[in-house]
Amino acid sequence: MEGFLLHASNRLENLAELLAEVLKTPLDPMEPETILVQSGGMQRWVSMQLARRHGVCANTRFPFPVGFAYALCRELRADLPREYPLSQERMLWRITHLLRGLLDEPEFAPLARYVQEDSELRSVQLAERIAYHFDQYLIFRPEWAARWENHEPSGNFLLPGHVASEAWQARLWRELIRDMGGEHRAALLRRAIASLEKGTSLPDLPSRVCVFGIPTLPPVYLDLLKALSRHSQVHVFLLSPCQKYWGDLLTHRERRRAYRAGEHASPERPEDAMPLAGLGAVGKEFLELLMERDALETGLYEEPVGDTMLGQLQADLLDLDVREEKTDFSDTSIQVHCCHSPLREMEILKDLILDLLAKDTSLSPQDILVMNPDIERYAPVIQAVFGTAGEDGIPFSISDRKPTKAAETIRLFLELLEFGQHRFEASRVCALLEAPPVRQRLGLDASDTQRVLEWVRASGVRWGLDLDFRRKAGLGDFGQNTWESGLSRLYLGYMTGAADPLGGIAPLALRGSAEQELLGRVTAWIDELATLWSRLRDTRTPADWQDCLLWILDAFFPQDPAQAEHLLAIRKAVTDLTRDMGDFEADARTMLYLIRKRLDESGGESGFLASGLTFCGLKPMRSIPFRVICLTGLTSTAFPRQDIPLGFDLMAARPRPGDRSHREDDRYLFLESIISARDNLILTYPGLSQSDNLEAPPSVLVSELLDFLDRGCTVDGLTPSEAIVFKHKLQAFHPDYFSAGSPIFSYSAQNRDAAQALFAEHQSRQFFPEASTLEGAHAEQEIEIDIEELTRFLTHPCRHLLRALRIDPTGGEDDFLDEEPLATPTGLEAYGPLQDLLRTALDEPAANLEGLLLAWQLLPPGQAGTDASRKLCSQIRALADQARAVIGDEKPLRLDLKLPLGRITLTGRIDLHGDRFVTCRPAKTKSSDMLRLWVRHLAASATGHAVQSMHIGTDDCFPAPEAPNARNLLEGLLRLYTRGMRAPIHLFPRTSLAFAEARFTGRKPKERPEALMQAMRQWEGGYMVSPERDDPHLAFLFRDTEPDWERFADVAEEIYGPILGGAE
Repeated sequence: MEGFLLHASNRLENLAELLAEVLKTPLDPMEPETILVQSGGMQRWVSMQLARRHGVCANTRFPFPVGFAYALCRELRADLPREYPLSQERMLWRITHLLRGLLDEPEFAPLARYVQEDSELRSVQLAERIAYHFDQYLIFRPEWAARWENHEPSGNFLLPGHVASEAWQARLWRELIRDMGGEHRAALLRRAIASLEKGTSLPDLPSRVCVFGIPTLPPVYLDLLKALSRHSQVHVFLLSPCQKYWGDLLTHRERRRAYRAGEHASPERPEDAMPLAGLGAVGKEFLELLMERDALETGLYEEPVGDTMLGQLQADLLDLDVREEKTDFSDTSIQVHCCHSPLREMEILKDLILDLLAKDTSLSPQDILVMNPDIERYAPVIQAVFGTAGEDGIPFSISDRKPTKAAETIRLFLELLEFGQHRFEASRVCALLEAPPVRQRLGLDASDTQRVLEWVRASGVRWGLDLDFRRKAGLGDFGQNTWESGLSRLYLGYMTGAADPLGGIAPLALRGSAEQELLGRVTAWIDELATLWSRLRDTRTPADWQDCLLWILDAFFPQDPAQAEHLLAIRKAVTDLTRDMGDFEADARTMLYLIRKRLDESGGESGFLASGLTFCGLKPMRSIPFRVICLTGLTSTAFPRQDIPLGFDLMAARPRPGDRSHREDDRYLFLESIISARDNLILTYPGLSQSDNLEAPPSVLVSELLDFLDRGCTVDGLTPSEAIVFKHKLQAFHPDYFSAGSPIFSYSAQNRDAAQALFAEHQSRQFFPEASTLEGAHAEQEIEIDIEELTRFLTHPCRHLLRALRIDPTGGEDDFLDEEPLATPTGLEAYGPLQDLLRTALDEPAANLEGLLLAWQLLPPGQAGTDASRKLCSQIRALADQARAVIGDEKPLRLDLKLPLGRITLTGRIDLHGDRFVTCRPAKTKSSDMLRLWVRHLAASATGHAVQSMHIGTDDCFPAPEAPNARNLLEGLLRLYTRGMRAPIHLFPRTSLAFAEARFTGRKPKERPEALMQAMRQWEGGYMVSPERDDPHLAFLFRDTEPDWERFADVAEEIYGPILGGAE
């Protein structure tokens, strides 16, 4: 039986039930059912509902409206090609080609100005936008194309800007149709509708077509369905929030617009203030379009249970009921949570879900949907919060992620495709090397990879393949700090081991045959990267690009079944793109943009309605019912989206009912979410500043909902804005989350323990137990300590303790340097090489220090490096001469230590020159230099050697005082060591030295309080002085407590008193 039937309900489950009943009437066994949907998620849900009711869902097609319309046109016209010839993807390239010949004409001047810079990529992007708008015109303004083809204006525009814009678009459209040939969508649909209405000589058409859960369709598609209904059953299953007529509801803004236009509008009514008026424009216009086409409506509406605030809201929407008296509720079926960040949003959401699951055993994670307008931004946070295993773990899946963000294989492919736009930087190459697919391809384990990264740092590689690479790229005329120079150092080390520079190259020794083989694999891979870089530099034909891109897959990716799906997606995107390009030549930047776009569009909706809790994008066509619906990330800027039309968008200049609008789509999605939540609706947004706690407004939709609820109900006597809006704390371990009677709560045992440890009264905050108790537990152990170990400890006790515990608060290895040296190296980067240079100057006064320094590639290239080398080597020679003057002609005497000091034996080596012990460093003297000298001075003295010890720096010489009680002082340092390896001690490098210098040096040494004031300038910082409290190791151990300054003074006096000549 033919007919155009509309089935409307406020519950999608009822529509699914009716759909199942309709499908019980069998078709021909060979004819598939046709159910139009607008998203993969809806297709999955409908198929699951049908399978649940029929036992199986088979022989059923779920086309999207666009695909169905073209397939129907092909049924009516057998000569049409399988794929629509004027798709956006194909129009893009023809428009790009046409613009090259049209941009010089006066009417195209605005476009020419846009594509002046970076013309190729901009031309493609411009053509892409024009193709999109042409396709929209064909669907929503089909009459424009017909008039333009007849050299007539549409007659819709009067303003000069719109007239000019229409003129060049009409000209470009005529050229495009002439160039591409074939019939466009508007003409095909017009012919199809005419054929269906005429009704003669028709092929076999679908006996039944169902449209399910689509909230809006373009008018021309409704015309096609209406015409089809003359020959087939057409059922439209529509989710509608209201069972009464609501097409005449007007917002205050719409009334003002009508008044300005001189149109008559009915008097304002209380119903106009309901959410339907402000949120339901999309549904209202679609319902009007259906009514205009005489759709026969049947209602399947169901009264919601009104004993909760959410149920009452749904009932009010259903009946268009404005309550004169407020209803009081005691539930929180609707909640709004204001948080400080996306991370806190997810932590709070997890606690809310755990609470719901704990209170209702019939609720499962599959019954909960979480939607977010920016799922890419939130995905890492979701993974961090919900991906942790434990007792409070919740199974979940994340849908709607872009493959270029979520799939590691695809991300690596795009990074390789982008490689030609860069300079072969060390950081970029090493990041590629660390990618799991590359490591798998090269057979690298974690230790291999770490060793290669060490080679890159040690060899001085910064950027550029070699000298020729820099010359061809116009990036320089020097070969220093290139990959070739770094690899040359490694290969020379392979042949010579640790040796002096040869031919200006300083060798880096390898550790055996395994590293030699590893170097060979990595070098071959670098050669592949060099080939890739050169292939990505030129403009290529589509066939050449296909060869190049598929070669990347073969050269850089392993044959791994786990990556096969993503590799296949890349191959398909490459093949389809190069086919659509025709003969258009493109550069790598354009190909990267287009490939990324193709891959993202092919992403689908994997993970949606998988097992467990579902996270997905906040997208239209997602009106699927869940017991709990959570909308997150509802900031004023993220949702609803803003409509920002391009200057040449003629539809935006003259909008009509049925036009698509991001803003109105999002508003209707919010309304659908309200009526699709069965038990709870939870809204969250990051509305509190992490720095000053200032509050930012939520999405305007949240505010409008709260305003409406405030007018119609209360919660335990309070307005909903007061009762259901929860403002959360910055930290998840705030004690309010674990206090009885608090409206906010947490299920995290870890955060509970942290709150107790941090805020409980009379509880110590220190990070470690008392050192005395730990020391006593190990007092009987006999141990050996190397003198270098003791020195490293005294230099920075807190850092040494954390390193022993494998805790690195600095964030790990420094980033790679991607620029050649621009100045003389300083700090840790220079310490090792300059010490080696100083040792060479001491041992070989005539050594070529300049050549050695340049071979290490630590100085700027060219004359700047030569000048810096001369100056630095001159300072090194002067320091070496000064040291030799102190040492004299005495040959070095190696003193091997094995010094028993109570239960500890001090071991190590000291190099004496007669009765002299000298250390020197090409830098100003620091506390570390004093302590290094002092420990060895005490050790030599304790073994019976009467030594004179001195440190020589670039600023002055520091002589160590005599130490007649050296053994006692060493035993004190070792006791400090055993304490400091069990709990932090109050010895801070700069602050402690500042205290000791004020306390023990100068003409008038200061008393302890004054010396502490002096020390505080180093701790707190000041003008040109960085605060030592910001040292990451000290901040980690003393982050929530102020150091005990009396204990600090005791330790500083114990260490530095004897060194600086103070009291013992």
